[in-house]
Amino acid sequence: MDYPFDSVQSWLSSLRVATEMECMCVLQGKSLTQEPQRNSKFAIKNGVDIIRNESHKISNEFAKLFSCVEGENWKNVRPQTLQVTCHIRSLIQECNKCIMDPPLFMLEQQEMVMGECAKLAQQVEGMNVPKGSIPQKIPLINQLTFLGQSFSKMVDLSLGYLVQKIVDSLDESHTPETLISTITTVTSMGLEGEDMCYIMAREGAVRALFEICKTESLAFVHVQALRALATICCVAESILELEKEGGMECLTDILCDTTVSEAVRGEAAGVVAQVTSPCLDNFQHIAGFLENVHDLLGSLLSLCYNTASHEIFLLSTAAISNITFMDSHTCEVLQQMSAPRHLIQCSNTRKAQSIFSKDQIATVLANMAVIDSARNDILRNDGLSVLVSFLQERPNQYTKEAEIAACERVQQKAAIALTRLCRDGETAQVIIDLHGIARLVQLCRNIKERNNSDAVLVASLAALRKICSLCQTPDMTSVDFQQLIKPRLMDSFLMCSRTDENFV
Repeated sequence: MDYPFDSVQSWLSSLRVATEMECMCVLQGKSLTQEPQRNSKFAIKNGVDIIRNESHKISNEFAKLFSCVEGENWKNVRPQTLQVTCHIRSLIQECNKCIMDPPLFMLEQQEMVMGECAKLAQQVEGMNVPKGSIPQKIPLINQLTFLGQSFSKMVDLSLGYLVQKIVDSLDESHTPETLISTITTVTSMGLEGEDMCYIMAREGAVRALFEICKTESLAFVHVQALRALATICCVAESILELEKEGGMECLTDILCDTTVSEAVRGEAAGVVAQVTSPCLDNFQHIAGFLENVHDLLGSLLSLCYNTASHEIFLLSTAAISNITFMDSHTCEVLQQMSAPRHLIQCSNTRKAQSIFSKDQIATVLANMAVIDSARNDILRNDGLSVLVSFLQERPNQYTKEAEIAACERVQQKAAIALTRLCRDGETAQVIIDLHGIARLVQLCRNIKERNNSDAVLVASLAALRKICSLCQTPDMTSVDFQQLIKPRLMDSFLMCSRTDENFV
């Protein structure tokens, strides 16, 4: 664009190369962020992600190399070896970028890995044997094993060092922004897999999080800390650390303290549900559990009964459900607290309408049905209607895989509970009047109604047989009787199932 005045043109031209030194000094003195600690945690998290991702890639390449050696695919061994060793060197460089001034033990481990890489390369280069001869496979496999072990240890040390920095931040950062940021990082890392949960437990994350939960001045992050604990307590090592820190006592204290917010108690219930999960190997042997079981169950039952939140209801009932698997005594404790009546009443409320909540209620009722006093309590409070309504749940009403799986569990556990409750003709007749027989037959006959679940089929067959043994069933056709009731259970199962698998 042409400007009419030469002075303006001259000023614009000179402005392109002019520098205002005072402004530059001010800019250089300013930090790009007001949260250097937060940026540091982001850098650590980024470093963890880089090391994990690259190590997984190298592990896959390592598996391919091992397969080549095992299969004596010698032409591909040299290029695969070159690829693996080059990527290991690159990962070591990335580790040293993420970890400024790495400690001596890490440098020594890196040198060991590089040494094993050199030995492997030397062996591969020396494989030029006379034509018609076969290279020796065993020494190469041994060297690959040595390299794999030293490489895994190097990655573990690097990740452990970075995680320790996060744990140190948990211990040292007591301002809301930095502490919330750090706990969020811990939760995010815990969601990445059990391997990270193991490392965090080993490096003291469980201890640090419980210290936060025990500190009243840090109440503003108790919800986040408990959620992080629930995330990382999915491995045995985390639960061992929880035991060392008196975790069950701490969680019970939180749940029993009515001055604590419902949100915090709900998260504590989530931790209890996680550490008592039957999926964990040592869930039946948690130190401090039996000593606190009365207070624990009482506070959980009160929480699920009084809350209006469907999420807190689910967490508390899941904890109760898991606890019923841990010790037979727990069902008796729950009976003394009128748990069946409370849960049956809750089943008709909005907070208990999710398929996951129904799964927990059905589990508790099925486990408690074996106790005479609990059985009578379930029957008195119209538990049969609730259980028959649970049978009416249909997998095709749900789209998510987790919901469909939960629906199958609801059907199965409802059928199991009905079988255990049905001990006399009067009870059997009530189930018949509630149209339970028709639905059980449908679950046996129609694979879509049970999502082809054999577990639901077996439970439904057992319930049908128990009811029919106690009461006449005029609404059952002779064909159904001949095929579902009269033969052996295995024969009826095979008749209704489309699988060729045998179940004993």
